[in-house]
Amino acid sequence: MSEPSTPSAAERLLDTASRLFYTRGVSNVGINEIIARAGVARMTLYHHFPSKDALIKAVLERRLAERNEWLERSEGSSADPEGQILAVFDLFMEWAQTPDFRGDPLVTATYELGGQLNVARAYAQQHTEAFRQKLEELARRADLAEPRSIAQQLHLLVLGASVAALIDGNAEAAALAKSAAASLIVGAKLT
Repeated sequence: MSEPSTPSAAERLLDTASRLFYTRGVSNVGINEIIARAGVARMTLYHHFPSKDALIKAVLERRLAERNEWLERSEGSSADPEGQILAVFDLFMEWAQTPDFRGDPLVTATYELGGQLNVARAYAQQHTEAFRQKLEELARRADLAEPRSIAQQLHLLVLGASVAALIDGNAEAAALAKSAAASLIVGAKLT
């Protein structure tokens, strides 16, 4: 039997930075802490990521891929498009119940890094667009009226519930968002 492979230094750096940035915030985490917790030398960090900004960008790219994979998981959970839309909310409820839930990491980084030109904003925009397109595609396949508008409303439900779940410290907002999404779907069915 083969032993599990050890993550590369770059993977350990990304894992460590991703976890620390999400739980404590980008500006509250220094390079020295990332190096120590990842168990690598300073030169190893700079070999893979020439600056903290480059590491931040790599973490954001990873988070974007993770968020898009999360969104794709909804497709395998139901045969019908309406069920796939609601599965997005089921996945969100599951995520919101995790002990380290801090909201959407791309949105959180955008708030934290501030300004219109911050690096996180572009990643959050890419995910938002992919999220809306996926919801619009599902709304079209479900024969819902005004699928683009429905997709925007569903996306706002998830964003709002994400903020509420973070502030309230529980997943009740996620359950309420799913209920609102179900009502929205019923009201948007073409006759």
